[in-house]
Amino acid sequence: MTSPAKQELDVQVEVEELEGGQAKLQVTVPAEPVAKVREEVLKTFSRRANIPGFRKGKVPRALLERYVDQDSLRERIIETLVSDAYDAAVEKAGVEPLNRPEIDDAELRDEGTVTFSATVTRRPKIELGEHKGLKVTRHITLVTDVQVDAEMERVRSRRAQFRELPADAAIEKGDLVVVDYEMFLDGEKREEASVAGYPLEIGTDQIFPEMNDALPGAKVGEIRDVQVSYPQDHSNAALAGKTAIFKVTVKEARRRQLPELSDEFAKQVSDLQTLDELRRRIRENLEAVGKAMADDDVHSQLVRQVTEAATLTVPESIVGREVDSRIEDIEAELDRRGLTLHQHLRNIGQSFEDWRADIETDARSAARRALVLDEIGDRENIKVTDEEVHEEMHHRAEVENVSEEEIQRRYHDSATFNRLVTRLYHRKIVQLLLDNAEVTEEIIEPSVEGEEKAVEGGTNA
Repeated sequence: MTSPAKQELDVQVEVEELEGGQAKLQVTVPAEPVAKVREEVLKTFSRRANIPGFRKGKVPRALLERYVDQDSLRERIIETLVSDAYDAAVEKAGVEPLNRPEIDDAELRDEGTVTFSATVTRRPKIELGEHKGLKVTRHITLVTDVQVDAEMERVRSRRAQFRELPADAAIEKGDLVVVDYEMFLDGEKREEASVAGYPLEIGTDQIFPEMNDALPGAKVGEIRDVQVSYPQDHSNAALAGKTAIFKVTVKEARRRQLPELSDEFAKQVSDLQTLDELRRRIRENLEAVGKAMADDDVHSQLVRQVTEAATLTVPESIVGREVDSRIEDIEAELDRRGLTLHQHLRNIGQSFEDWRADIETDARSAARRALVLDEIGDRENIKVTDEEVHEEMHHRAEVENVSEEEIQRRYHDSATFNRLVTRLYHRKIVQLLLDNAEVTEEIIEPSVEGEEKAVEGGTNA
């Protein structure tokens, strides 16, 4: 079905300014174009109508009018017209919307007109500063032997094995132990809080952190008393402000055994043949990570400069929607982890008001950056091509080791796809800033104590 061309659809529009940078457009589509759409809709219904005695598409108009469900007819006419009518109204009113409209009160009136309202957030006026010829510094940190050794130890630790401790060996930090414990409160055993077979790594346990300090030095079979004091505002009223004694029995203990660093170790953890080759690869990987971090920092410097140099007012409606979206995402993630927002706030020691204020600050900054980048992209006529989108999906499929069909399914809905295109769009804008920037390189050499100092510099135009 073809609706009237946008340039031929002459609508009436009234604009009402709202708070938060929003505007409401009251739109009226005149009766003439509505009548044309009505004819097209009826033809479509005629081709599908199954009325005894008539072939499809040959139903007399008068009979078809009586046969067609009037509510369905009105809905189809409105559905066909609203998109083009909205575009025509925006153009006629000179409104630059930031987001998709909220369409309300769409109605086919008795006089043959279609009316509806469209609420949008106006794109704010933006005064840009300079975005070409910016001066930034790329900080390149040299990779030291100490860093290579530390990464080698992490690789070695991942290949560690745990062996049972001898009966007379004392438990140390890093050992894996299994314990039974009984809880006593006011001298009485609390069965519901007593556990058998509780596993932990000494020094890292967060569920029962008091054991990290209480168990080193103990041996298998030994019983130790662990005192736990609960705060006055503890979620369990029966424990609030009280001190409990846990009798902890060490049932099992194992110690980490690290493999020997050798050529054989290099073969086990990589496709390399010698330990020296493994060290070289680790160094190369650390250098690649350092370069990526340096590049990200340069990009951040460029975006920060153009954002700080711009003058604009971020629409409050955009900030509010972003805050709500972020809170929904956080609550969904907490739910997956079996936590409530109340528990999370208690763990991080923040009130809801302060926590939300932090999210709002970040959301406002992110919206400001996006608006400034979009303005630069508009002025520089930057576009994202279908080929670039396809290349990005192909790259993601390779990185995640999944099929391109799977990636395409992930980005099938319009919201997710639009986020992908926006990321590509902003990436191209930042590249334009970089291509036109003056970048000075500063090499940082970590000292033995871990401090960093600049040792030399250079300039890349």
